[in-house]
Amino acid sequence: MVRIFSYDFIFSRNPRIRLWRHGIFWLGWIIFSVLIYLPVNARSGDGSWGDVVTVTLFETLLFTVFSHAVFAYLLAYWLIPRFFYTRQFGWFVVGFLFIMVLQAFCAFCVGQVFARPFRLTIGFPARSGNLWYGMLAGVRGGMTVGGFLAAIVIMKNLFRQQELTASIQQEKLSAELQLLKSQIHPHFLFNTLNNLYSLTLKSSPESPQVVLKLSSLLRYILYECNAPTVLLEKEVAFLKDYVELEQLRYGRRLDVSQTFSGNFGDCFIAPLLLVPFVENAFKHGTSQQLDQAWISLDLAVEEKTLNFRLINSHDPTYAAQSPGGIGLVNVRKRLDLLYPGAYELKMIREEETFLVAMTLRLA
Repeated sequence: MVRIFSYDFIFSRNPRIRLWRHGIFWLGWIIFSVLIYLPVNARSGDGSWGDVVTVTLFETLLFTVFSHAVFAYLLAYWLIPRFFYTRQFGWFVVGFLFIMVLQAFCAFCVGQVFARPFRLTIGFPARSGNLWYGMLAGVRGGMTVGGFLAAIVIMKNLFRQQELTASIQQEKLSAELQLLKSQIHPHFLFNTLNNLYSLTLKSSPESPQVVLKLSSLLRYILYECNAPTVLLEKEVAFLKDYVELEQLRYGRRLDVSQTFSGNFGDCFIAPLLLVPFVENAFKHGTSQQLDQAWISLDLAVEEKTLNFRLINSHDPTYAAQSPGGIGLVNVRKRLDLLYPGAYELKMIREEETFLVAMTLRLA
């Protein structure tokens, strides 16, 4: 069974389905024309109702095939694509006038060569043989059906163009997200290897533990972060491992306060979305301070809303020179692309502290 209102039927380029579409269109036009001209023919003749129906149907088929279809198809599939879409409006007007005259002349010829003799054969009054009247009558019908068909074709093309534009935008968005995501990996790895290098220089016994932690973090990046979203509990576990890794590096010089609350098991988040904030706290805060440094991390989920708050101490002389690195720029772009209108982000730099406060609606 043909579903005439389905997407595949309306937009399919399959020749068989296209024949169905055009057949349904012209059948509708024929029924419409018959209903319009039945009363007209009934008033103009003395024949039986059967003769009225026969004449109306015969003339409708003749004018549809040899006049109206000529104008409609030339307009919709030649004139509009060739001149209107290419903005050659002068040629479009010339072409329109040409096919209008052509169609009107075809209508007059059909009326005189076929319709008029048929009417006379069954005793029906013949229409006037006036050329001007015959051509105007042909233009009236051709313009009506041609306008219908052209409107359908234009709307379909506009819809396809919107779909193509949306597809291109989606591909562009995906490519941009992939680029931003790929920037996170080397940035994170570079920072972590620096941590390992500093411990190695000190011949620290904690170096093997750092390697194991780094291996666990890289496993998450390589195998868990390929999906568009991950469970929030996995992202939180990653953050905890990363903070623990940094604590191994800084030892007693760093005081870390962490608070995690809420149900993380039924929420999803874009992978590696939060880690740039934590990276920034260590790289542009803790690593620049010679005295006691501190970081306070508070992450809570309530009714699928994530509240993230991170405060870290930093050296005011260094803070004036550093805007916070590429990580924060990266994460803001990802938020704009992935969660438009679904997040609030504040980053406040004060004399000795840096605050990140974010509210995010999760899936």
